[in-house]
Parts: sequence; C-alpha cells; structure tokens
Amino acid sequence: MTGLPAVTAPVLAEALDALPGRLRKKVDDAVARAGGWPVTGGAGEVTVQVDDATTVTLVATDGVVRDAAAARCSCLLAPNCLHRVAVLALAPVDDSAPVDDSAPVDPAPETAGPAAVAAPGPTSGSAAEAPVGPPVGGELTERQRAAADGLWQVAVTVLAAGIVGCGVVLRTALLRAVHEARANGLHRVAATGTRVAVGLRAARAAEPQYRLTDLTDDLRELLAVSRRLRGTALPAGELGHLLGTARRAYDPQAGLRLYGLCAVPVVADSGYAGVVTYLVDRDGRLWTVADLAPGDVGRAAGAGDSAVAVGESGLSHRQLTRAGLVVSGGTASASGQLGTGRSVRAVRAGGAGWADDPLVGLWAQPLADQVRRAFAASALPVPERPAGADLLFLTVRVLGTHENTVLAATGDGGVLTLTVADEHAELAHRHNLRLLGQAVGVELRLVGRLDPTRRATVQALAVAPVPASGPGLGLPESWAGHVDLGYDRLHHSQLRTAGEPASTPVGGQRPGTGDPALRLLRRHLERVISGGRAVQALADSSQRGLRRARLDLGAYLLGAMSVAARARPRDPFGRVTDDDGQAFAESWLALAVYEEAASRALAEASWLP
Repeated sequence: MTGLPAVTAPVLAEALDALPGRLRKKVDDAVARAGGWPVTGGAGEVTVQVDDATTVTLVATDGVVRDAAAARCSCLLAPNCLHRVAVLALAPVDDSAPVDDSAPVDPAPETAGPAAVAAPGPTSGSAAEAPVGPPVGGELTERQRAAADGLWQVAVTVLAAGIVGCGVVLRTALLRAVHEARANGLHRVAATGTRVAVGLRAARAAEPQYRLTDLTDDLRELLAVSRRLRGTALPAGELGHLLGTARRAYDPQAGLRLYGLCAVPVVADSGYAGVVTYLVDRDGRLWTVADLAPGDVGRAAGAGDSAVAVGESGLSHRQLTRAGLVVSGGTASASGQLGTGRSVRAVRAGGAGWADDPLVGLWAQPLADQVRRAFAASALPVPERPAGADLLFLTVRVLGTHENTVLAATGDGGVLTLTVADEHAELAHRHNLRLLGQAVGVELRLVGRLDPTRRATVQALAVAPVPASGPGLGLPESWAGHVDLGYDRLHHSQLRTAGEPASTPVGGQRPGTGDPALRLLRRHLERVISGGRAVQALADSSQRGLRRARLDLGAYLLGAMSVAARARPRDPFGRVTDDDGQAFAESWLALAVYEEAASRALAEASWLP
C-alpha cells in the first residue's frame, strides 16, 4: 500500500492498545489483507477504501498523522477496530520532532552506507526538549535509565521471538520504546531501534531491500548500547559516545574553495532517501552536502538532478560533481557536513579532474594508511565519522567477473572484490558494475566504500579511466572524465577492452569471503534472528569444528548460547515455565560482539601485508 502519510509511534501504539484482546490476535492477518486496499486523496487527507461500506480516513498535519483522533473508520466497531489499526500499521512511521527552520538542519548521517541513515531526532525548541549532549554531571537521569531498560527489555523479546514472531504488536512495542528513548535524549539507541523496526517489517513483508545481515548488525548494536546504558557503572567519558546527539553543531567556516568529486544515491532503512555529494577543498579534505528527506528509491533516483541547497549556485548534485563552488559565510559540522543556512553564499566555479590537483592527492595516499583510516572510521557511530573517512581511493585493473561481483587487481598484485553499493534496480549500480566486469584490462581510478566484514571488498561508488593506460572507457565530454555509478549509465559502446572477462577467481580463491569457521558463527547468529530462540535450542552447536579452527572462545560462547536457549526453569511441581530471556540475550550478544570483532580483524588483515 502506497500513498499513506507518515504516522507517529504514539498514534500507532494508542490505536493498538485500544483493541480488545480477541482482536489483537488478528492484527497481522488484517495488515496482510490491508495491503490491497485502494488509497485516494492528497497530503492533507487520505481515504482508504476497505469495502463498499467501510472507509478509513487519515488526516495529516504537515504530512504526518500526529493524533489518534485523526485516524477514523466508518465501521460499527470504530474507533477500536482492526481496519484502523491495519492502515496505521502499514503507514510509514515518523518519530521525529519539529525542526527549527532558523537553525542549520542535519538531514542525516552521510558517511555510512544507505542502511545506516536514521531519521533526525528532536531539536532545540521541540516538544520533547531532549538534551543534545551528555546529562549534566556526567550521569544518566532515572528517566533515561528507565528508557534504556525499556528498550533493552523489548529488544530481548524481539530476539527471542525472531522474525517469525515479530508481528505488529511486538513491532509497535519496539517503536513505543524507541519514542520514549528519543524523548529522553537517547538518540543513538533510538535511531538503531528505528532501523530494527523497519528491518523487521521489511522481513515480514518480504520486501526486496531487506537484508538479514543488516538486521543482525542493528539488533546487536541495539542490545549492546541499551545494555550499557542501563548499567549502574557507566564511565563519564563514554556518555557522549553512547547517547548520540539530536543534531550536529554547525560552526562558521572561512571561505571555502571546493571541487566536486562524486555523488552517491542513498536509500535508508529508516525511510529517508536522497543524495550525498562529496567535495574536496584545496588541502585535500573531504566535505559533503546532502539532500535527504522521507522517501523511497524513487526519490534517491531523482535527487541527483535536484538543486544543491548551498547558496544559490543553480547547480544540481550531478553537475556539482563536475564543477566547483566558492562558499562564503558557510557553516559545517565537525564531520564535514556543509550547512544550508540562509546566510550561506555560494557561486559556481571551475571543477577539477581526478588526475588534477587537489583531487589526485586522494589516490596518492598509501593503501595501508587508507585501510587503517577506513576501518577506524567504520567502528565509530555514524554521526561521529568524518566525511569520507570510510572511503578508499584505489587504482585498479579489471580482471573480470565472479558471480555478481567484479574482480580487480591493485598495483601491488592484490585482488579486490567490487560489489554494488545499492541493489535497487532503479539505480544504475548493478547495470554499471556488470558492464565494468566486461572491460577486462581497463585501468581505473576508483572511489569505493570499504566493506569491513568481507575480505578485500569494496562497494564501488565512482570510477574514472586512467589516461594513456591502454584499454579504457570512452566517456561523454559532459561527464568530465568520471562515472557516478549510481546515476550515470554506461553503454557497451563505451567499453574498450583487452580480452574476455575472467569467470573464475585468480588462483582459485573465492574473493570476498572470510574464514569458514567465522561464517559458521555468523549463520548461528542470523538463524536466531530469523527463527528466534526456539530454533537455536534445536540446533547443533558445531563446537568441535570451531575448536579445530582454533576459535576456542567462539566455541565456548556458542555453547553457552545453545545452553541458554535450551534452559527452561521449572516451578516447584516440575512444570516448565518461561524465563525472562535475559540469559539468552546476554549469551547471543556476547557471541555477536565476538564474531563482529573477529570478522573485522580478519578483513583488515586481508588488506595489509
């Protein structure tokens, strides 16, 4: 169902709480049926036709349903009816607070992958009045600790239920806890909880953008951070890192001379979409300007041609990657996100090619230094990552294809795996990567985002042919010598190849894969996410194979998780009773943290001598 306005989490929770118990059991079936109900109306009022005699009407304020009374049904059971709850459950969730237009807005984190972008949190002057930084005195308030505990308890229940058990009722409980966390200034866990809720919904609806690996990582972070916040011994130095911020602080900047580098479409699990454009100043520092707003892949596909909101240059994002800007009166966050306040002045200036200063200096950095910097950045929370810190600037030669990836060789003889940055068919990533795999022998300058969980793997964002290097790419003059792989579409006629594509990995080694034992651990973690605690209770723990691979700690943690999954307390009469799931969640989290650290260390070692 499309065309529905966004709904705040409290509205959905209030509607669900009002349902009688007998109807709550039928909510998921009602939501499945509601997907085919026709939607009519505009932004202010939307009508959903349930049948010939029943309609559900949603009244939106500024595009968002903010009051349960604004959702009405014409049936006899209204307002406590399934029709109303089903429509609200299908609507996108808006959990952000009003934004002060006089202040520079931080649209979303720009340096992480698309799945990491979260909706903005409360800002100054909002109804929530959430603190932007750490609490006064360096300690959490009782309300903050209670909000963290509530989010932990819901996350424990989600883990035990798995995707198969996370219906509308449990997802709504998660959204309610997320809303409470955000209202009390726990912005990092609130953003992560939103991603988990969106991922669960996408999994249940079998949406194409759903990725089990992303949902597993998000739930690991949600459990880890909420557990840390609910603890009693929390060092003051960790508070800012764990709380996150509602919005970034933007500081005045001296005059900036910027050169366009590339534009990257973004489609976030949190419901935001758009484009991020990377710029470089005279000193080689990376900056970004973003256009992110609620939307889907259609918005991301069209955002490249939208006007850049810095000054009045008249440039679109795609044009800016081939041009430059002179900015005065500008503001920027510490991470390099340019502000778009009314005082900013910007005029169009000449750009620079990737083989010219200052851009060429990005490719002159030693690979080892780039890899260490990118891995360090990927370990930081998204809002704290410097702009472009997780990017790699590589010169590679195309070897051919392997499955759905492209193999490329570096100058020192290493073999990399190039993957798509986004799977959506509306974007050009997959089309372009498939053609590049056929350009055997072509030498390219590459801008890619490091994949910290796979061996020598890069998400390709943009490429440019290396001049006078033999076979190459014949690009239109308007592209100024480089291809933004998310927006520009290559054609077969532009390929100048030196041979046939390679169909097997060099030396028989499968690219992009890690240690088999660590992959086994990952499968156990993801199986719990899919099927819940009950599935792990019946699974073989595979500890013997892990010990043969010398992963003794991993074997111990996996065994502990299996024991916790099977453990069931009994009452004085010997009858099995349910526990609170805390021990199982703790054991799963310990194994997930171990697997993430081990996989990251293995991936980093694959890059470095």
